[in-house]
Amino acid sequence: MNKRAIQEKTGDSGGHRHRVLVIDGSRVVRATLAKRLADRFDIVEEANGESAWQRLMLEGNIAAVISGIHPPRLDARDLLARLRSSAMRRLREIPFVLIVSDIENQTTSESAEWKDVTGFITKSMSADTMAAHLDQWLASSSPDVEKEPRVAKKPLPAADKSDKLLGSQEFSARVSSLTFSSADTVPVCVLVLGIDGLDDLVVRFGQDVPDLLRSRIASPLAEKIDPRDQLGLLGEQRLAIISYGVDLRQGARFGKRVCKSLASGQIAIRGQKIRMTVSIGIASTSDDAVASGAELLALAEQRLEQVLVCGGNAVSTEHHPACPLQRQDKSLISLLNVLTRSNDDLSPEQRSVLGLAVLPVLHKLDSRLSLGLPLNDIEKRLQQRVGGNNRP
Repeated sequence: MNKRAIQEKTGDSGGHRHRVLVIDGSRVVRATLAKRLADRFDIVEEANGESAWQRLMLEGNIAAVISGIHPPRLDARDLLARLRSSAMRRLREIPFVLIVSDIENQTTSESAEWKDVTGFITKSMSADTMAAHLDQWLASSSPDVEKEPRVAKKPLPAADKSDKLLGSQEFSARVSSLTFSSADTVPVCVLVLGIDGLDDLVVRFGQDVPDLLRSRIASPLAEKIDPRDQLGLLGEQRLAIISYGVDLRQGARFGKRVCKSLASGQIAIRGQKIRMTVSIGIASTSDDAVASGAELLALAEQRLEQVLVCGGNAVSTEHHPACPLQRQDKSLISLLNVLTRSNDDLSPEQRSVLGLAVLPVLHKLDSRLSLGLPLNDIEKRLQQRVGGNNRP
């Protein structure tokens, strides 16, 4: 097969497969479209409009959207309105294709309410016809995408892309300036991000680690959030986002995507690869009765504090008084941090010392639950390994 034939088969003259998001409440519809287009495009799926919106905000490599008319939680009409009114240029101009039946095709395509739709496909179309239409719509939307800076058409309160990360004082001032009342209809959400096990990372790699890791997180976040939102430093170790028009559930979905994205990769510090995870505390005026931005931020910070001591790599939108680990349990928190390390990070002697440190907890558990654990034998072997004769 020659080069041109290969390019025609992949649907891209550069060998790059465009990523296409398929949205529909029916798993059968999604699977059918994915099967027909998988040879030419990289297909990702969402079962409802709200999760699709969050994915589009977070993932900048989605080139086109194919949606049913009525996906759950946010139908195509409302999703399209959000996209076309977005301050992000790539979302305003992303090709949006509507799935219609053969009967609906003519009337829907002529309807004024769908004037912002890029095109229409029917469920009965062949794979080649669908792919040809998508290629055409993608080609017509892409020539000048990178020629114009990706900025909003009108001035917005947030800083531009080059100054997207606000300093701690400026961010705090913006939060403090916010006031809320029961008459407000547009929710405001605050997300506070903390790096899991940061104290341990500082001990291992140095005092400049917080700044290094924050920059690693801030750079991709600045690309994903809406320009109307504000991303800023919070103290010396945390990041926070003020997001407008986002309720608590939407904020939680976005936060979970951020956690998942960071946890799936590795970063290098001083030439050593580590797996970095974050935890996020979230509060929103949609669900939390607060009167000011300062109260909203404080609530999000409280939720972050709790999720950090309860294991990390998670999102918290509420208070959990039954959390088994509280702030005073420093030894258990430190133990969790150590246990998240790779075994390769610990020498044999360190592993034995760690085992001895855990023994008092195991003795209490064995006594309370009558487990019958061979703890005396374990203790003797650990003491022999570290060359000591006394329990720590």
